Amino acid sequence: MATHTGFEELRLDTDPVTLREIVDDPLPLREILDVVQQALADSADEDRAERSRLYGQRCVLLRLLGDLDGALTAGRLSLRYSGDDPELVTVAGIRLAHVHQWRGEYQTADGIYAQALEGAPDGYRSFTCLHAGKSRYEQGEADAAIRHFENAVRLRSTGPVDLLAAADQALAAARRLKAYTDLSEL
Repeated sequence: MATHTGFEELRLDTDPVTLREIVDDPLPLREILDVVQQALADSADEDRAERSRLYGQRCVLLRLLGDLDGALTAGRLSLRYSGDDPELVTVAGIRLAHVHQWRGEYQTADGIYAQALEGAPDGYRSFTCLHAGKSRYEQGEADAAIRHFENAVRLRSTGPVDLLAAADQALAAARRLKAYTDLSEL
C-alpha cells in the first residue's frame, strides 16, 4: 500500500518564460520531504514499486529545493527500483532527466527523454513529450520544442484540463521563442 506523503497534492505555478516550477515558499516542500524520507526509512527494501515512487518524490522535491546532487542520487535510485514496470520506468526516467536538464546536462537529459518516449505507456506519452520539449526549449531549440509540445497537446486533448493547460502554456512559450529567434536573425 502506498504511503500518503502529501506530494500528490503539491501544486506549483509554472513561470511562463522559463517553464520551470515556481517555489514561492520552500517550507511546504521541506515538510513533504521529511514525510517522504520517513516513509523511505519505514518501507521494506523488497517493495520496489513503493521505493521507486518515494525516491521519485524525493528527486522532485530536492530538485525544486536546489539540491541537484541529492536529486540526481534519488532519481537514479528511483529508476533502479522501478524494475521493468513501464509506468514506473517512464516516470523515474523523466524525473532523472529533469535533474540532468536543470544541471545543464542537456545531452544526457535528452537521451533519457528519448528512451522514456520509446517505452512510455499511452497515458504517459504526453507527460514525456511535455518534459522533452521543456529541455529543448531551455536549449533555445524552438522548432524541436514546438514539435514536442504539439504532440503533448494532441495527446492530452482528452485528458485533465490542468495538464492540457500546462502543455498549451509551454507551446505558446515555444512559439514566442521561435518568433523572437526568427526576428533576431534578420
